[in-house]
Amino acid sequence: MRMKRNAILLLILSILLACGAGCTDTGRYAVSAKTSTLGLGGEFTTAVRSNINARVGINALDIDFDDQEIEDVEFDLGIDLSSYSVLVDWYAFNSSFRISGGIISMDNEVDLEARPTEDIEIGDVYYTPAEVGTLYGSIESDEVAPYIGIGWGNPLTHKRRWGFTCDFGVAFTDSPDVTLAARGGTEPPGFDEELAKLKGDIEDFFDKFKLYPVIAVSFFYRF
Repeated sequence: MRMKRNAILLLILSILLACGAGCTDTGRYAVSAKTSTLGLGGEFTTAVRSNINARVGINALDIDFDDQEIEDVEFDLGIDLSSYSVLVDWYAFNSSFRISGGIISMDNEVDLEARPTEDIEIGDVYYTPAEVGTLYGSIESDEVAPYIGIGWGNPLTHKRRWGFTCDFGVAFTDSPDVTLAARGGTEPPGFDEELAKLKGDIEDFFDKFKLYPVIAVSFFYRF
């Protein structure tokens, strides 16, 4: 699934860049390669009015991190980010400063896995590695989130055909869905109850984060 989505992303970007390179300069369209806290991706921008642009984008990223502590348990994380965005930019004060709003459709997942090599606390009880076995689960967010932000740079300016822009904003998200289970251990009496407490602690931790920060830098080509 990940390879298929990445292949689609690469195909879309290739088509847009090829179109941009082969079209005459109308000044009304631009394509961008983008890196952000949403992942790697691209955008297509068009002019709506002289000071208003609309853009659509796609982002994706697969990355792994080892030994990340969550609620006193060290997990290996497999992060899979995927999103689509529809945004409108208003260029205030006849400048390159912009105020942006729109929606971001997110389908993000973080896979969790822990193989303890020493006693760890789960819930309110310490367990040995043999009792725990392997902890595994996921943190998933699949939603359409409102977005608001600011930025600098207008890819449709007639001053140049290529350049850079940046964005700083937030997406207003809900709490993610958390799953957590164990396998391969002896799981003594009461273990399931303590594991449920750990799952609840992880849910409570992520409940605090209702704002997803979006920081992006884009390289654009206008055509």
